[in-house]
Amino acid sequence: MTTVRSATYDDAGPLLAIRAQVFPWQVNTVAGLRHGWELAMRNAKGAQFAVDDEQGMVGFARAGLNIWTSEEGAANATVIVRPDARGRGIGTALLAAAEDHLRSIGARKVVFNALDEPDTLRFAEKHGFTLTHEVRYQRLLLADLPAPLPLPAGVTTQTAAEAGPEALFAVDVESMADEPGDTPFDNVEYDQWLEDVWSDPNIDRDLCTVVLVDGEPATMTYLYADRDTGRFMSTGTGTRRAFRGRGLAKIAKSVAFHAARDAGFTAGYTGNDEVNLPMLAINKWLGYQVVGGERSCVKAL
Repeated sequence: MTTVRSATYDDAGPLLAIRAQVFPWQVNTVAGLRHGWELAMRNAKGAQFAVDDEQGMVGFARAGLNIWTSEEGAANATVIVRPDARGRGIGTALLAAAEDHLRSIGARKVVFNALDEPDTLRFAEKHGFTLTHEVRYQRLLLADLPAPLPLPAGVTTQTAAEAGPEALFAVDVESMADEPGDTPFDNVEYDQWLEDVWSDPNIDRDLCTVVLVDGEPATMTYLYADRDTGRFMSTGTGTRRAFRGRGLAKIAKSVAFHAARDAGFTAGYTGNDEVNLPMLAINKWLGYQVVGGERSCVKAL
């Protein structure tokens, strides 16, 4: 019988070890995981669960409401099991715990990302999930970066630390509203964003880049950075609607990635929805190579 327990902050390290096996393109840190868990429990009625075996933690799940949408009852979940322990009912037990929690807090729909491989997708469909969006994950070796782009007249760049949170938020909140996905990000409050995004220990404000046009924030790109491994993940790049079509996202990524290489980073990762053709084209120009994929999975509760 599988015993599911409540997860604690001490589970962050073991979870990172499992994630490195299942999602090697994800970049996170113990501090970043704990930050997210704390906010989810406090603001999104979140809960975390774990299963152990004789080797330690073997599976993990988390679930909570999506507080950045106007869609009532929208929720998110994550279930992950160590590869060598699959087929023992651990994922099923963790998913049941996550769904029970979501029902108890009034969730009506749950979304999670699954590894795009046959066994995992069969697991999701077996448990009532519908497969929707495809996300392509890619790796970039920074030694192969193309040369920096020249800046057009009136265009300047700043780090996030130089630009400040209000500049990033102005771009982020508008671009998030147009992001492909199963739940719209259309209810993002500044105070929540400041606590969740700006204060995230994973965000490297000296590498995240803001592009300004005549002094007005137009484009930004985020980098989750793990300096211990020399890896970063580009977790979001967006341009305000009035400034799109000018190549500013390409500039933002180029500037940020060259800064990362100069700071000693060797590899970068990113994930993009398959329908986001402009960003996929930018990533191809940068030199990204596909290393894996995930599928978005949706279920009505």
